Amino acid sequence: KTLVVPLSLEVNDRGKANMSVLKLSQRVSSNVCLKPLISKRYVRNASNSLSSLQKRFLSSDVRVEENAEPDRNQDKSSPGFFVDDVSKSGTPSPWAIFDAWGASGDIQAPLTPQDHSKLTREAVRIPVHDNVPHGTPSETEILTAYDQLLKRRSSVHFGYPYNLSYNHEELYDFMRYSINNLGDPFVPSNYGVHSRQFECAVIDFFSELFKADPEDTWGYVTTCGTEGNLHGILLARECHPDAILYASRESHYSVFKAARYYRMDAKSIPTLPMGEIDYSLLERELNNNRDRPAIINVNIGTTVKGAVDNLDRILRILQNLNIPRERYHIHCDGALFAMMIPFIDHAPDVSFQKPIDSISVSGHKMLGCPMPCGIALTRKDHVQKVEHRIDYLNSVDTTIMGSRNGQSALYLWYSLRKKSLTGIKNDVIHCMETARYLLEQLTSVGIDCRLNDLSTTVVLERPLDDAFVKRWQLACEEDIAHVVVMPNITKPKIDQFVKELKESVEDHGHIKPQRDGSPLTQLYSSSWGVAYDDTSSHLR
Repeated sequence: KTLVVPLSLEVNDRGKANMSVLKLSQRVSSNVCLKPLISKRYVRNASNSLSSLQKRFLSSDVRVEENAEPDRNQDKSSPGFFVDDVSKSGTPSPWAIFDAWGASGDIQAPLTPQDHSKLTREAVRIPVHDNVPHGTPSETEILTAYDQLLKRRSSVHFGYPYNLSYNHEELYDFMRYSINNLGDPFVPSNYGVHSRQFECAVIDFFSELFKADPEDTWGYVTTCGTEGNLHGILLARECHPDAILYASRESHYSVFKAARYYRMDAKSIPTLPMGEIDYSLLERELNNNRDRPAIINVNIGTTVKGAVDNLDRILRILQNLNIPRERYHIHCDGALFAMMIPFIDHAPDVSFQKPIDSISVSGHKMLGCPMPCGIALTRKDHVQKVEHRIDYLNSVDTTIMGSRNGQSALYLWYSLRKKSLTGIKNDVIHCMETARYLLEQLTSVGIDCRLNDLSTTVVLERPLDDAFVKRWQLACEEDIAHVVVMPNITKPKIDQFVKELKESVEDHGHIKPQRDGSPLTQLYSSSWGVAYDDTSSHLR
């Protein structure tokens, strides 16, 4: 089929629009509705000149890290009770949002110094008086420079798990409305400007995806994966007030944030070299604390290494210890990979047909969305423990937030409808194959790297050139970095990345392990899912 994509739109002095177009021959699934990407809203004012309307058509996810120093004095062989220490465990805090336009296209040129000057703190300052200094850039100038900055950063976005390839243009008109899904998504409120019907459709989709009984399942659209973890662990604490929270040391930082917020006892369990929880130590700790219920956080893809904890093995441990169902609660943190595993052939089953209690998934990661969002899914009887009637809303309070962004539910619904299961699976296959390609290319130029099974996170030695790290927005932890391959990462971009990394290593050399047992040394363990050729290592 032929897709007609507008490249630019110019409005002449007579108000007539001249649009140049590009015809792209592309295979398009039957569920895709081809429609003009130009609408009348772009030509409302003939005095505006809209140039460089980006090429954009279909497709589908974001974190800046604050690197915490590792606790070098901590006993690596045995986990201890959680101490409120940011260096103790959990991943660094990620947060960055980038515009999707051009994310899958060519690498954009850096900003000029003149454009950079329009984005300084002083330039964007909001005046509190009428005497605006001479030379202060206008709002239009600032936003134009900001748009160029986002295009640039989106085109070299490698280190964080966000799919920047998506198109929600059909929804732009709805940004005019204050859509608020306050209250419970399944209980009507007096507030009429909402998107509950779309939110419920999203929850129904994920309920079916994770094989949950719709009569026994409840959920809602969250602001992000962190809120999903906070909600899931809150329900776990309400079900088991005297329980201990068990989570691997490489769990997302929000899991330990929940322990602090809710004043829960928590144990940080060391991990195996490839990032999975150490099952033997988990079993030992569960056995040593039989007098208290267990809340277990199961990672469906860790933040740094993309490791998937073996849910079935954890369930066997509970069975072998004769811990009854009513004495344990399992929350699955599936921020990125829970959206991928159902579409991978021969992958382990993560579903409510097993004795799990809740799962959180990010919507802006694998699926792609211009604002952070996600879903929380749990068993209905659990949420009843936190339910409170609110007369002011004419609804019930069951969520972490009160007012909730109704735009998020609409965008998730739209993405799921447009993509369908086939589209999502195609994205997953692309990511898996492209991650393997990146691994091969890095290995071919002598870069130490590894890739977990069921993962698209390629872990590699940390480049010594900080400018290179910042240019490609790599997420780093001690002496390793990683690239999370998402649908917007293409082979040509990978080729450029590897070329620049090779040149950087030639100029700056390879990093050395920062300590015994550092993350870099763990790359050479045989526990990883992909065989490692140590003959190519610069540390051999």
